[in-house]
Amino acid sequence: MEDLAAELSITTAAVRRHLDNLRADGLVDVKAVKQATGRPYHVFFATEKATQTMPPAYADLLERMLNSLGEREDVIAAVMTSVAESLASKHRSEVSGLTEEELVAKVTASLRAEGILDEWRTEADGIHLTNGRCPYHKAAEISKLPCESDKRAIELLLGHDVEQLNRIVDGASCCEYLVRVQPNQPQIIELR
Repeated sequence: MEDLAAELSITTAAVRRHLDNLRADGLVDVKAVKQATGRPYHVFFATEKATQTMPPAYADLLERMLNSLGEREDVIAAVMTSVAESLASKHRSEVSGLTEEELVAKVTASLRAEGILDEWRTEADGIHLTNGRCPYHKAAEISKLPCESDKRAIELLLGHDVEQLNRIVDGASCCEYLVRVQPNQPQIIELR
């Protein structure tokens, strides 16, 4: 809340009041995030009601298209690859010539603008990339294609294999990806 207060040049009490009003309207929700040490912190995120900006006709068309794919693995794989490559090529020039830490930070920032990632942190098993709100919840309920294409775009931009640990659509509090740290790679230790 302190970050929001500073960004908006208002008090933290005013931020709390506005967030409470948004929660009452069903536009924002909150989740507690446990840390390895210390008290949990709270993360506020836009609800599905707040993010439903797609006109109903487009949402219906997308739903029909995804449903028509069914379990056609060959088509899903081809579309996923194409969508991931398109997204990665859009941001590839932003992430060239960087150190590993700069690369992770820049990929996170670039994909934050797309609604795909919020932050990153390192843990003993590697680099965790998270997103507290699903940019296409309904589509992810119908097909694995959106999640798979996001994961592949992250892999293409980072140049490492990525494992998806959690999905909001499955009931998790966030979408979470893991890049396993190799024993000879330096570990990134900052939270972004």
